Amino acid sequence: MNTIITFGLSRRAHSRALRDVTRRTRSYKLSLVFFVLLPAAMIGYAVLSGKQMGTFVLDNLVFLLLGPLLVFVGFPLTYSTQVARIHKNNAVLKNPQTFELTPDHLSMRGPLHNSDLKWDAVYRVVETRDNFLFFISKYAAHFIPKETLRPDEVVALRERLVELLPGRVDLRLGPNAAKHAAA
Repeated sequence: MNTIITFGLSRRAHSRALRDVTRRTRSYKLSLVFFVLLPAAMIGYAVLSGKQMGTFVLDNLVFLLLGPLLVFVGFPLTYSTQVARIHKNNAVLKNPQTFELTPDHLSMRGPLHNSDLKWDAVYRVVETRDNFLFFISKYAAHFIPKETLRPDEVVALRERLVELLPGRVDLRLGPNAAKHAAA
């Protein structure tokens, strides 16, 4: 039995997918440590060592603010800008996308494109809050936005992926999984 999913790709969904893929990279995790945890550790050190907080914060204001701003504002703005540029002149993305999961391969097609991947080419599949990511390498993935699926389709897709790719599927299961599927 084949599973067929057709959806229109919004800029918002595309941006979320880019975010989800990027968050799984080592460089993103290192940037979190450097730009977020290090400033937090600096503040913790200042508090524990009894430093004058007003002076400490003013002396280190650039580092304490710019790092977290880069991670929590700059990165999302970059994703959004990049996706806007991709969508601006890409006729493929302006048309509905169809993903077909067969026993042998993943087929992705639309009016202007057609691509088939044997399941051996799929490194792993990860379900996030917003997407199903089909990784073809550690840093590149095709995706199905969950916002385009009904809750019963999310459940069916999870079951199908586990069946087709045993041991290579990371699903978002737990007490909030049904709530996220309905959201």
